[in-house]
Amino acid sequence: MSRKEKGINPKLIAVMTGVEPLLDETPTVAMLPGRAAAMIARRIKKVAPAYKPNKQRLRCKQCGHASVYDIGMTIFNGAGWLKVVENSDYPTNPDTDFDLPGKLIDNAQFTGYIRCTKCNGAGEWEFTSPLFTLDLMGRVMRAKAEPDAGFMLGLMKLYDGTTPQWVSEGEERFLERLGNDPADSHLWNKLGNLYYKGGRPELATAVFEHAVEVDASHVESHYSLADLLLQIGELELAAWHFRQALVYARAYTRLDALKLRDFLADSLCKLLDIHRETKSKIPFLPMEEELAPMKQADETAAAAAQELHLYEFDLRSGDRESFLPVAEMYMGTLADNIPEHERKLRKHETMQQLEGGGRKAMSKDKVGYPDKGWGSERQPIIVKVRTEERAAQVARVCDHFNWHYIMGMEFTEDLSDLKKALKERFAPANIYDPCPCGSEVKYKFCCAKTMKNFDLNDYLNTFAIGSSS
Repeated sequence: MSRKEKGINPKLIAVMTGVEPLLDETPTVAMLPGRAAAMIARRIKKVAPAYKPNKQRLRCKQCGHASVYDIGMTIFNGAGWLKVVENSDYPTNPDTDFDLPGKLIDNAQFTGYIRCTKCNGAGEWEFTSPLFTLDLMGRVMRAKAEPDAGFMLGLMKLYDGTTPQWVSEGEERFLERLGNDPADSHLWNKLGNLYYKGGRPELATAVFEHAVEVDASHVESHYSLADLLLQIGELELAAWHFRQALVYARAYTRLDALKLRDFLADSLCKLLDIHRETKSKIPFLPMEEELAPMKQADETAAAAAQELHLYEFDLRSGDRESFLPVAEMYMGTLADNIPEHERKLRKHETMQQLEGGGRKAMSKDKVGYPDKGWGSERQPIIVKVRTEERAAQVARVCDHFNWHYIMGMEFTEDLSDLKKALKERFAPANIYDPCPCGSEVKYKFCCAKTMKNFDLNDYLNTFAIGSSS
């Protein structure tokens, strides 16, 4: 019986739910636990495929029904193919009964997850057109000279070292092991990746959601689930899972440090986009109640967590690298596993630590700050300097006016905030008010012309010599 909905392995539903579907019952997305799979299934065309479509006509050897399926990327075992040819009579006797087409296909693997549209079987398949074999041979011969996005030389291996020809064979191995250990969240995640690369994002979503159901701390599953939900426009739910990835990152040891940082930086980058797109309605960073479970599990790490001031970072929408220092903050002590030359947070902190400068200014008493305007607690003056000499000049000026300021060292100097603050300080709102310099002359006829051509560099040098006005 033909179905519009793509096939699902009944064993998947049984392992996830603990309930075996009836033999005469057709498995559907509605039978999968959770709510995310149904969301993806309804808007599946919005999800970017892992590989470009590769539709071929195949015949199911279980029931004989032929139909068109997307077999995904073709991976050809060139080394295995050469051994087969070398061990046969074909090189010296082309007229031998060597099954060239069959042997070619035997050495090919396909990433697409397919099940028969009639019987829902996923056993052996037969290509109905001989043109596929000719095309495969041509791709093998052109592989190195003409790279093809839908073809590669190599070998697809599962976690246990097996090399299935069809993804459904690999699925069976996953489900067999998960049946014995249904709480193995990492294995669930690997199965989810298999489904996604197999062109079945709705199954991948169900599995990722199930993985975080059995283990809320599985960062990779939170990230993958969030990314799929983001693609279909489920911003609030996607953001929640991205934030969960940040919450549990400091205890996640399944990934090496650089890969974990990349996951977190991408999560932060996408969270900021969501935050801005929703006009701040959806939080950018984890909220206090979301951090609570991790604090209970790791009191020491929670107590040592650094306070995050976003204005200290140059976060740029769409630029994942700009989020790397913040990602390292969420990694906690795991960031120590990042190679020294790759670390971004430590470099950022070093740039902030100036002798008698920015770090001191950031920690000074808030009581004397202006109530409003530049230098107030709500509007700190953020400056970037190249040298410690310049840092000392800026610190003297800001400390003199009791301004709230944040200073860091970078290759490119930026004193634009300081210049605005000084102009605000020396220029009254009404140009006909008395000049702040104390001359008792109206500002318009006193220092207005000087401020119009205000030279900040000269001012800082003069101030450093001893001037305080």
